Amino acid sequence: MIGCRFSVVAMLLTLLLLLLAPLALAKTIEVPKDFATIQAAVNAADPGDLILVSPGSYRENIIIRKSLELRGSGAETIVDGSAARSRPTIWVQDATNVIIQNLTITKGRRGIQVDRSSQILIAKNIIQANRRQGILITENSHTVEIRENQILDTQPDEGNILGNGIILNSAKDARLSNNLIARSAYSGIRLLSATAHIEGNILEENNFYGMEIWPNWIDSPDIPSQAVITHNILKNNVRAGIFITEESIAQLRNNQIVETRTDRDGRHGHALWVTDGSIVTLEGNALVRSQGHGLFAPSGRVTLSANTLSESTGCGLRIEDGAWLSLAPEAKLALTDNRSGEACGTARLLEPAKSLALSIVATQTGSLKAQALTLTQEAALLLALFGPGQESPYAQVQHPEPLKLSVEVSPETLALGTRWRAVVENRGGNSTLVLLQTAAPFRLGSCSEITSEFGIQLFQIDGPPFSERQCNIIYSSLKAVPEAMRRTTTSITNNPSDPQIAGSYTGGGRINLFGPMLRRTLAFVFIHELGHAVQDRLVSRELNARWRELHRRSGDDPDNFVSDYAQTNQAEDFAETFAHYVEETLELLKIARERAARNKTVLLEKVKLIFELFGTTRADGLPAAFIYQLRMKSDEEKTRLALRRTEVGLDAEGLPKISEATEWEEF
Repeated sequence: MIGCRFSVVAMLLTLLLLLLAPLALAKTIEVPKDFATIQAAVNAADPGDLILVSPGSYRENIIIRKSLELRGSGAETIVDGSAARSRPTIWVQDATNVIIQNLTITKGRRGIQVDRSSQILIAKNIIQANRRQGILITENSHTVEIRENQILDTQPDEGNILGNGIILNSAKDARLSNNLIARSAYSGIRLLSATAHIEGNILEENNFYGMEIWPNWIDSPDIPSQAVITHNILKNNVRAGIFITEESIAQLRNNQIVETRTDRDGRHGHALWVTDGSIVTLEGNALVRSQGHGLFAPSGRVTLSANTLSESTGCGLRIEDGAWLSLAPEAKLALTDNRSGEACGTARLLEPAKSLALSIVATQTGSLKAQALTLTQEAALLLALFGPGQESPYAQVQHPEPLKLSVEVSPETLALGTRWRAVVENRGGNSTLVLLQTAAPFRLGSCSEITSEFGIQLFQIDGPPFSERQCNIIYSSLKAVPEAMRRTTTSITNNPSDPQIAGSYTGGGRINLFGPMLRRTLAFVFIHELGHAVQDRLVSRELNARWRELHRRSGDDPDNFVSDYAQTNQAEDFAETFAHYVEETLELLKIARERAARNKTVLLEKVKLIFELFGTTRADGLPAAFIYQLRMKSDEEKTRLALRRTEVGLDAEGLPKISEATEWEEF
């Protein structure tokens, strides 16, 4: 028995010594004392070693595939990645427990790139004048901490590609803290299907969003990003301080987003922009002095508690009918000195004895909802719903706030008509800001209906068939476009995900889609490929000749294109312009007119040609055209995608005449 115990103890001691051996053997390697280059030191290092780099300039591109610490002597230790135009300055691959600190990292195609790695610390570096990204974390790397760095002057690569301070692409459990990220050619921070905690950073003078939160369109298009964003300062960024889209989820607490600027076309400039079904909670933030709106929410679910929204050129708060706003208990909003009003969109300042009404089109049976909120103070409100042709309310409620109504739209009601009205009346003695929100029941088209109604075959290759959710989006897109365009498509095939492509058109009306995608992404990709089919099978030779000439005249001036991708060739130019037209006709027209005012007329000419394709004739015989909006619409429980269409008359230039009372049909 004693011998047995001795053997066990000996085995444990041996195991402990084996575990401690790497720590005991860890050594310090000095550059250039021990090795002339950093890469030579990395190659010679054992796991756990420390590489100390003396002041100086080291023109090399470093690859790290082992656990180690790479430590410089501060700003005077410069790693210059200009030797290889296509590689990062420092590239970490398939490694665990790597520390990179106290270096100046510059002139690479990315300053630091981390692939398939974990337990990474990037701290106290100056990462300046790199191309594409200062830092890129990708390929499911996790537990990465980026702290106390200065990430400055990131530039686009050849072809004007990106220029972001930091991109987290499918990274998990990342933590970004106390960094300065400034003067990026694109955004300061971009999340793509990532999860992150972002705290105490300063983001300023970034030229295309301070921070943007997306799914990854190609690799993980069905996975939204999730972020906790606290105690950051975002100042003097362009388009939006923070842009949150495509069903991403974010909590924003105690951030300052100030002096957000419009872009070169004079658009946007919002402190916070929430859209496309994102779910966002706001507490204790200051959204101040934006050239656009303080909070701009076309769609999504937004919960507000105490926040300050003040001194903006636009409205302090703009909520559109695709969004659903909720107020946390005892929420207090400071809405002051906003030039275009404290609130706008579906929010109004309602005087005593005045009412605000919204028209609702309910074409399906199901639950119809309405909600009225007081944004600035307590008020005595009455909310009522009126059914088709009714003079007396179908239902009404007066207290407690928020006022909510939900009624079932029955087949009997639909037989009487589809138009409902939600009306909120101020029965108190003071004017108050009121937000009126509605959600109508809707119909989802099915996979079988795409074939039975439109004659389009659905196939799959090496993967599952189309899901009903995918078919919902494809059906709506096909239903909304004119029948002649719909007939250009003969088949749609579902393919496995491909990191290089989201969709393709192979001629003969055949469209391919690759992998799962979130709703907004799928709609845009499908409509883009439909644009290829329309150009191939519907557009006349004369119109195609005109388009090719417009593309030739576009040259390499980005102002002549709707997107960077549109510059690829004339076919992609057409498909991109077609997709942007269906996605948001009025926004596309606004951009084209603003550029034409600067003597950049080619994009406006392209838009006019697309208008011709969507031309129709009104009942009175006058020329008209269909225009579109693609919207994600939310209520407090769910989000859906709606493609909206309306018919408008044309002015002398052949462009649409828009009325404030324009009503949209939804598909």
